[in-house]
Amino acid sequence: MITPRALVSGIAAAVALAACVVDEPPPAPLAEGDLGVFVAAAQPVLDARCADQTCHGHADRPLALYSPGRRRADPARTFLDEPLTAAEVVANARAVAAFGHGLSSEELDDCLVLRKPLALAAGGAGHAGGAQFAGRDERDYQALRAFLATVMSPEEP
Repeated sequence: MITPRALVSGIAAAVALAACVVDEPPPAPLAEGDLGVFVAAAQPVLDARCADQTCHGHADRPLALYSPGRRRADPARTFLDEPLTAAEVVANARAVAAFGHGLSSEELDDCLVLRKPLALAAGGAGHAGGAQFAGRDERDYQALRAFLATVMSPEEP
């Protein structure tokens, strides 16, 4: 015969165990934006203007980028001038997308990945590597902005 005390203890143990088995939602996927836009528009700009070994082509930089003939995921391939691997392209896209993720279209031009390389006179935030864009109307600025627009928050209806 089960005693009331044993019954209460059993129920308490079952409740405690059930509380521990709560499924947590899976983590949100990292934003990577539209990879087609990234490869066609943004990656060439990053290669030409940002991914030098003395700047964002260095692993210790907050925005560290892979680039052909420069920084590579496989250090043995560092100085080989061959196309980026799919994983390197995705890593670059995610690194840049992180700056635009969750922004609205009104906030996009305030994104640091766009403001830092912009000339101070055009509203830039100052960049140790100097101004890379004289103004927001430059083709390369617009290429980065077009990619970042693919990762911003959906507009409210």
